[in-house]
Amino acid sequence: MAKKQFGASILSVLVFLTAIGTAAAEEIDKNFHQSFNVKEGDSLFLRFGDGDVRLIPWEKSIIDVKVRYRADIDQVGIRLAKKQDFDVEFRQTADAVYVTGKEPTGATIGFYNERTFEYFYEIHSPGYIALDLEGDDGDVAIENWAAGIRCRLDDGDVSLKNIAGGKTTIRGEDGDVEVDNLSGDLDIEVDDGDVRLTSSPMGNCRVEVEDGEISISQSTGSFGLLSDDGDIVMKKIEASGLDISSEDGDVEVDFMAAEKLDADIRTEDGNIRIGLEKGAPLSFQVTANDPDSIQVGFDHIDNYRQDQHMKSGSINGGTGRLKIQTADGDVTIQEGLVRLD
Repeated sequence: MAKKQFGASILSVLVFLTAIGTAAAEEIDKNFHQSFNVKEGDSLFLRFGDGDVRLIPWEKSIIDVKVRYRADIDQVGIRLAKKQDFDVEFRQTADAVYVTGKEPTGATIGFYNERTFEYFYEIHSPGYIALDLEGDDGDVAIENWAAGIRCRLDDGDVSLKNIAGGKTTIRGEDGDVEVDNLSGDLDIEVDDGDVRLTSSPMGNCRVEVEDGEISISQSTGSFGLLSDDGDIVMKKIEASGLDISSEDGDVEVDFMAAEKLDADIRTEDGNIRIGLEKGAPLSFQVTANDPDSIQVGFDHIDNYRQDQHMKSGSINGGTGRLKIQTADGDVTIQEGLVRLD
């Protein structure tokens, strides 16, 4: 009897909400456009919510912002607070421009559904403007930029190309990061997504990924790479410093030069394959639980040593240094690149 009364009560509430709150879908269709005179040394602070962002460099000393938002909102029930329509707040100080997207809000008892059809920021700006970008669910694309970049987002992809700023910092929860031709320092942290770097002459490069692959090709710099669950692949690399730590995943590295190499690679569970350019001078030490899992493919090794857990030696004068430690996995070091593509 009590269950029947409870069910009847719930049905009555739903009928009541439907009767008082049923409305046709509300369409929101808005465009915003604002321009600001700027100078070298200024910054742009953009808060873009769920919108996509495209930064386009030009020669004018003007930041020109266009925002497009089009959505439908279905709502059935009782609205508990005043609804906030979509809006964009623009503000400028002596050395910064602030653009903040304010998406529709409003507490409701009942049913609320928002369908977004278009939501993007198109920004023309001189490439010397420092960028501070923060969003929730949207993609970011930046090309031909010559200033520092900071980007934080929850769920979205980041694409950077031809970046020559001082430092680029990216923080993401769920999304991929692609970087092509970046010079300067790079710092990336991503929880769930792949990171791909190509043709980048960097200073310091730090990448931390929890669940995803790190892929770096035809790049130079000092690298610090951390991966919990995913492969690390480095092709045709010139590294002055290399520190790799991996929990569960394979590591493949092709060194184009090793004269000044100072490298440490540590894995818990995964295979390690190292390729060296012919004639590269290197001193190596490999430690593993099973020495039979260590394969060293050099024709001649100086100062060769082997015990129950370690193999070490040097080739071609041994000015570079490589130290490898693994708990469970095979290790292969060879002259000649591992990946020829």
